[in-house]
Amino acid sequence: MMSFLTPLFLVGLAGLAIPVILHLIQKERKNVVQFPSLMFLRRIPYQSVQRRRIRHWLLLVMRLAALALIVMAFARPFLRRTELVAGATGAREVVVLLDRSYSMGYGGKWAQAIAAAQSTINGLNASDRGSIVLFASTTEVALRSAADKGRLLAAVAGVQPGAGSTKYGPALKLAGSILSESALPRREAVLITDFQRGGWQGGEGVKLPEGALLTPVAITDSGKVNLAVVPVSLQQSEFQSQQRVTVTSGAVNHTDSPQTVDVALEIGGRAIQTRRVSVGARGSASTSFDPVTIADRNVRASVRLSDDALASDNVFHFVVSPQDPLVVVIGERSGADRNASLYLARALAVSETPRIEARVRQADSLSPDDLARAAVVVLNDAPIAQTTADRLKSFVERGGGLFVAMGERASWPGSADILPGAPGPRVDRTRGPAARLGALEYGHPLLEVFRGPRTGDFASARFYSYRSVTAVPNVQTLARFDDGQPALLERRVGTGRVLMWMSTLDTSWSDLALKPVFVPFVHRALRHLGSYREPKPWRTVGDIVDPGLYPTAHITRGSDVSRVALSPSGQRISLDGDGPEVLELAEQGFYEFRTQGRDSDPPVVVASNVNLAESDLTSVDPQEIVAAAMGRAGGAAAAGPTAPPGDEAQESAQRVWWYLLFAGLLLLGAETVVANRLTV
Repeated sequence: MMSFLTPLFLVGLAGLAIPVILHLIQKERKNVVQFPSLMFLRRIPYQSVQRRRIRHWLLLVMRLAALALIVMAFARPFLRRTELVAGATGAREVVVLLDRSYSMGYGGKWAQAIAAAQSTINGLNASDRGSIVLFASTTEVALRSAADKGRLLAAVAGVQPGAGSTKYGPALKLAGSILSESALPRREAVLITDFQRGGWQGGEGVKLPEGALLTPVAITDSGKVNLAVVPVSLQQSEFQSQQRVTVTSGAVNHTDSPQTVDVALEIGGRAIQTRRVSVGARGSASTSFDPVTIADRNVRASVRLSDDALASDNVFHFVVSPQDPLVVVIGERSGADRNASLYLARALAVSETPRIEARVRQADSLSPDDLARAAVVVLNDAPIAQTTADRLKSFVERGGGLFVAMGERASWPGSADILPGAPGPRVDRTRGPAARLGALEYGHPLLEVFRGPRTGDFASARFYSYRSVTAVPNVQTLARFDDGQPALLERRVGTGRVLMWMSTLDTSWSDLALKPVFVPFVHRALRHLGSYREPKPWRTVGDIVDPGLYPTAHITRGSDVSRVALSPSGQRISLDGDGPEVLELAEQGFYEFRTQGRDSDPPVVVASNVNLAESDLTSVDPQEIVAAAMGRAGGAAAAGPTAPPGDEAQESAQRVWWYLLFAGLLLLGAETVVANRLTV
């Protein structure tokens, strides 16, 4: 039965009458004109009416037919094949969903999965079409809607399990999209997987088109031992001026019987220590290795278990490097009391992550060498001369951090102004109630750690004096005193930051230094100003890595240098030009990021590990996924007759409009040729 997807365009067929109407209303009629004498005029027969009549019917029919074809093409006709709804007959659109997560490498699972996919492909008839979809944590279409069995078999022939974990939702949604676009009367998705419980998070919004089938093919291989390594725990320490790391790891047993396994620590690809661990049924056990001295950066290390049926979860990679201290220079005023920076220095001395190396200098004697070595400069109630201010301005613009404590003696020259505000006179709160801190911006990275309960109470600190300030535009006020005066302001200058604290860091103007919140506040402020990020010794497959966040690589976004990543399999990935600026980790092992043309820059090494939740082979009932995807329980055997595809899907598959449009344009061309011949 012929139908139209956009039937309103058929109104355009009324335009076919326009040429005929124009011809009829423009016919010249015989008009008798009274004239005195016609004897001197030549008599010419009146032929105007005859010339206005339709003389070339072929041309008119060709023009009208061409216009009709073009109008019908815009109406998008198609044949509604309701007679092909029978569930056991008609061509099929089959989508093969092949799970290639690393758990499919367990024992003989992968061979079973490939055999199941090949069997499904070989079962296709000549009129059927098939698609191959490979999925794990990501989903990709290997081949879409092909009728050639050879191409379909080739699409699965060279596939191997990857390093990703199972995610059913995206794969089923992609299968539903492919099936909804098919005009074939029977539509089916074949899900070939080990049905891991961890890969299914409930319905996930999955719904195949009405009438489509989901056939589960469960891949199992029971009776084999599977132990997985647990993520490592690193404890760094210092011994005789050398940094050492203690590695703790172990194994988890996913079987119902106790197991004994060897756990080896590898440094640089060479096993240096081995521990034997006994693991109970469905339990776990850990062990600590002897401390290892770390002298170089980006040392590749791994913890490896003895081989079993699933090799991917038997190794855990990580990177260790000596912990660089955060260098902080404390600038004091000349002649300051010895205890002026006592509380500040003690707070910095107890910092472990990162370790802070504090150096006390006179503010007016800060040398370029001091600033070159420092990550953060703290000006503790010190007057600053013009020369020092100019140096500090350049220091901040290049990415350094500056903390200015505005006590009574602090001053700053205006010509090198980088402060968040212009400091004013002292506000005396010694008479009456002391000032309190309030209105803290807990959404700021510096203060967000204090948002929760028992993380530090700023309101308990009492302030007896502080400096007033007039903030400059485009600065952020992070805290205020109870009278509304700013207490802590931040300003970005170049690629660095400036924090201005409107009181002192000792007990002369407040008792904040005596409160438990003082130490974490100082640590957070200096970490923020120093742009410190705690290094991650490992990542997980699927994580996004931005090499610009690794300062040791000297790679900055938008720079002229060429960046390249080397994957564990040896693939070179350009991170400039047409390539991505960030990289998604897709393999297990060590990625290496280099800056081309800068041989002196050390490479950045990133360890990538599989998601160890995938090593738990507990399965989900296939019918739970089938019920969610089809809206009812049961697979192919339980499904009713297949519903016909929608009108849009049938029209999209038939594409009759294209043929009508081509025929109309061809007919217009033929009409032009015929018209030229008749007028010659």
